[in-house]
Amino acid sequence: MKRKAVSDGGKYAAIVSAASECFFTKGFDGTSIRTIMKKAGAEVGLFYYYFDNKDEVFDKVLDNFFSYYKKGFAAVVEHGKRNPCRIMENFFNYMGREIVVFREKNAENMHRTVRWAIREHTLEIIEPYIRDVIKIQSEYYGAEPALEPEIAAIYLTHGVGSAMLHEDENAFTKNRPEIKRGVSLIMGMPMDDQELRIPYPAAAADIPGWMKLVESTKDSFPGMNVRDHEKELAERIEKHEAWVFRDGGRILAAMLYSKKNSSIDFLTVGRDHRRKGFAARLIETAAAQMPAGTELSVVAYRDDDIEGKAAVAFYRALGFMPGEEFTLFNYPCQKYTVKVPDGPLGKKLR
Repeated sequence: MKRKAVSDGGKYAAIVSAASECFFTKGFDGTSIRTIMKKAGAEVGLFYYYFDNKDEVFDKVLDNFFSYYKKGFAAVVEHGKRNPCRIMENFFNYMGREIVVFREKNAENMHRTVRWAIREHTLEIIEPYIRDVIKIQSEYYGAEPALEPEIAAIYLTHGVGSAMLHEDENAFTKNRPEIKRGVSLIMGMPMDDQELRIPYPAAAADIPGWMKLVESTKDSFPGMNVRDHEKELAERIEKHEAWVFRDGGRILAAMLYSKKNSSIDFLTVGRDHRRKGFAARLIETAAAQMPAGTELSVVAYRDDDIEGKAAVAFYRALGFMPGEEFTLFNYPCQKYTVKVPDGPLGKKLR
């Protein structure tokens, strides 16, 4: 009998759905073709109209299962092209979140042999995405991986990926600093100050360090009300609109942005940590949260104000152009805007 094309419809979808339920609860060995077809409400002979054997329908079940995750991994990589300094972090963060959700949902009702199969298939799925991550981040930092990219992808897949899949969340968190050291070694990145390459979302625990930084740089913000700023900071942290570079408990650079208003609302870097790329990576990270083509704005000193010469030069170097002039907190200011590119905004300063 000639096998029916999938596009012909028929019972194909019902068989795959029934097979998913059977495999997930009974395992591969505990599921027979007869069981699948009984669940699908069809005769056994019809199974062979669509599939050659049980392995083939199991592969289709896995393909369907992973289609959601493939879209997620692809989206992370695509977003990472616009925010390369965070692409590795974002990739494994996404993977970690989905692992937690998967375990909570399936820990008790999925057969252990299928969980094992999914774990192994996950590694096969993520390897090509990790190759892309390595390429994007290596080009961004001008770094040369210690291994050939193909081999580096294998090591990261079966090193970091396996650790996430096989260890519980607490164990992985405990080992995270050493895992990051291993990633830096493989990526050919300097081992010193490795945390200072990546901006992180601010947390409530960062507020004291943030405010200490504000106190040390508030002279650059005429009219700033420090108390109001602290209140706003707590609100922005809840909205995930506050980002920092941190070194242990110290906050070295900080930014508030608004996705709704497409604006950088506050940006400061400690005096001893300027000209290290922190500000550019923070703005790049904010811009990456917005669609390409968005007009991103920031309010700074006027273009001809000698007091703001360095700040204006920085924004201009990123492509921000001067626009409307106005007075804010009794000080002459100016709005600067830039079109968010389909790539890293901070590229011009690297």
